[in-house]
Amino acid sequence: MTTLSKTYSSKSGARKAAKRAGVENERIEIIELGGRFTWKVIEPVTTVEDKPAPAKTERVKQNGVTRPKAGGLCAAVWDWLDKHPGATAKQVREAAPEQDWNVNNAVCELYQWRKHNGITGRVKAA
Repeated sequence: MTTLSKTYSSKSGARKAAKRAGVENERIEIIELGGRFTWKVIEPVTTVEDKPAPAKTERVKQNGVTRPKAGGLCAAVWDWLDKHPGATAKQVREAAPEQDWNVNNAVCELYQWRKHNGITGRVKAA
């Protein structure tokens, strides 16, 4: 709601009128017109870039386990496990310090990765 026809004797009177009209103080501009004051709504500045919004990638869920989001440390463990599908817990513990992973978390991710891929029982060391 914008009004420039009605004027007020003070800035505070114009602010109060805007508040009564339901406009927040951050969104109004007080204008002086020959010793009288009025208010108008400031339109928010919106910048629209030509870049399209990033595509939302679907995370694969199978066997009740969802693959972690790309870019995190858990996803890094899963990527390593994708390259080393026959890895044992011992091999993951040995690889964790080299990759700057938390050892316990890496082993937990191994078990989640195995469940996700339907691997049960013991695995022969590669």
